[in-house]
Amino acid sequence: IALSIQAPSHAEFWASPGDTLLRDDLQLINDTGATNLPLTAWPLSWADLHESLAEAEFESLAPDVQAALERVWGRLSGELDVGFAGFDVSAGVAEAPRIIRSFEDTPREETMATLGAGWQGERFSLHLRGTYVDDPSDGDEFRPDGTYAGLTLGNWMLSAGWQERWWGPGRDSSLILSTNARPMPSIGIQRNVSRQSDSKWFRWIGPWTLTSFMGLMDDDRVIEDGLLWGFRFTFRPVRGLEIGINRTAQWCGDGRDCSLRAFLRVLNGNDNKGANVDEDDEPGNQLAGFDVRWSLPRQIPLALYMQWIAEDTRRTGAQLHQWLQQVGVEYWGRAGRYTHRTHFEVSSTRARLGALGEGSFIADNAYNHFIFETGYRYNGRTIGHGIDGDGLSWSLGTTLADADGNTWNASFRHMRINRIGEPDRWHSLSPTPQVRSDIQLSHDRTLGFGRIYLGVGYQWLSDDLSGEQSEDLQAFIRWSSR
Repeated sequence: IALSIQAPSHAEFWASPGDTLLRDDLQLINDTGATNLPLTAWPLSWADLHESLAEAEFESLAPDVQAALERVWGRLSGELDVGFAGFDVSAGVAEAPRIIRSFEDTPREETMATLGAGWQGERFSLHLRGTYVDDPSDGDEFRPDGTYAGLTLGNWMLSAGWQERWWGPGRDSSLILSTNARPMPSIGIQRNVSRQSDSKWFRWIGPWTLTSFMGLMDDDRVIEDGLLWGFRFTFRPVRGLEIGINRTAQWCGDGRDCSLRAFLRVLNGNDNKGANVDEDDEPGNQLAGFDVRWSLPRQIPLALYMQWIAEDTRRTGAQLHQWLQQVGVEYWGRAGRYTHRTHFEVSSTRARLGALGEGSFIADNAYNHFIFETGYRYNGRTIGHGIDGDGLSWSLGTTLADADGNTWNASFRHMRINRIGEPDRWHSLSPTPQVRSDIQLSHDRTLGFGRIYLGVGYQWLSDDLSGEQSEDLQAFIRWSSR
């Protein structure tokens, strides 16, 4: 089958999260001022990338930026084609795959094989994708992850399917929505092109985009078939500054109120027992917050970012508190014949009280809920940060890319898991405290017969309660036709 498949032209409406080279190329073009695009809400619209990149002048750009622009243009030439995109296939094996995933699309299981096909018209796109997994951790041998149908209406795109999403500037993870958990079936809406508003009242917000979805939590849960609603508004009021506003909410499900009235209470934020609603009328479990990414001016190759996500509101219902926190820094430049983008990131999922998290800690709060007991998790993995609640993570990583788009990724992470509070049986990693560290090196290269993606790593684990220690060698290899 692999030998009979021609190189596909992709043809999709959206660029999915997981492609570190594409993310780094787009961020480099943006950070140097050639474009002014919102880039912290994935998937990204290819039409939006096309409109913005078409205005960039090749001659005025530095060689590294020109190379990045040419690589992105190469992707765009296939993604916007109309018609049947052909088939694509991939297969891979892994030893002790990473459980706590970052933005990088590392394998989820030990053995997998995927077959996909796509078709795109002027307004409609259909992307089919099926993956078979041997001995899956969640029991799902066949997975439709990555399958979706999309429809363009004016400057908006509608979607239905199993799309992965990543919200925020974080490189190692996102506190509110990451690719740590598998995608759930959902319907969504997203702005197609993030052009600036012509209105004198809203022009100041600059290029902006909005995305929202409603997903079905169809895994094994205490409350079956609940819904997850998400909303994100991203804007760039000045070049180099990107701001995102986020909300997600679990609601509905078997035995729960699924009426429009209940959803309106969710929208109004009236879902905190003892604060703005009685316990019997609480409709759901919400997270809300903001993130900021600032690229330094005057071509200084440095960017600072933060994400603050709240688990609750105060008694007035208008002020967020119980904050999860993330801060990071990015630095980019050259390393010999390679370009690099390096980051250092710290994330805390131990909720803190106060207006901006300056108060005391509160245990067993993050990603948990007294009604939706399974919590902010899907198929056994956290929907937000991969370390789950009450954790602390430090990560240092870099991506090297050559002119042909071949990449090397290296990362080191040190994580304190479930570090305070009573034993939490719903915690996706450990009911009691642990310390985990891992290091990983991966390489992605284009060959004459597709792409090869391989990596090696090592993980150390220490359990605070039992005192047991373990070490694991991690390795994977995956081939894909595109």
